Amino acid sequence: MKSSLLPFMLVPACLANANSAFVSRTNNSHGACLGRALLATPDDRDAVACFGRLGDKMYVIKKDEVKGTAASGYEFGILQAGRPKWIPCYERRSGPTQGGGAELEHEPNWRTIFGEDGVIGGRDAFADAIASLPFSAPLGAPTGIQGAEPPSEEAVSVLWNLFGGSDGGLSVVDAVTALRAAAATHNTDMSDDKFTYKSFAAALTGMSE
Repeated sequence: MKSSLLPFMLVPACLANANSAFVSRTNNSHGACLGRALLATPDDRDAVACFGRLGDKMYVIKKDEVKGTAASGYEFGILQAGRPKWIPCYERRSGPTQGGGAELEHEPNWRTIFGEDGVIGGRDAFADAIASLPFSAPLGAPTGIQGAEPPSEEAVSVLWNLFGGSDGGLSVVDAVTALRAAAATHNTDMSDDKFTYKSFAAALTGMSE
């Protein structure tokens, strides 16, 4: 009788350790019995932490996809949101502002981590650049998930691969190519032009499997 109860007696302690592992983001054995079974690798907190730093409140539509309204004839080439909603898969793009305004050039937030020369020397420099970006809670993320702390080392390694990083470093041109390939794979509409939170989280967790 006692032996049959043992697994159930161990569950609360295992859950407690899993919770502490989630909060502290350590890679020790505490919580290993259940924490990784319950959480994707990288987990939702990682996806929020990454998207909340790399995401944009603005997305410029491709030129051939810009359409005017029947009533006004105005072209709406730029989409905007109150919080980060997209990770655009372009280095720089211009489009007409809403209401038939002038052209506005947009450089995605993720482009800033490459600096003026458009090159990152390696994964460590990439990790430092990601951690230095300000965080803003993204649209579309699960409620109650906090991402103000930098993403885990595990998530940064996956993100480095998602951006096309290698031992030789990473250029912004190669990053655009890699992002487009990942976006086309993980977007339900097969679009290679942007990520939403949902498609980004799918790419981040999918590349770790």
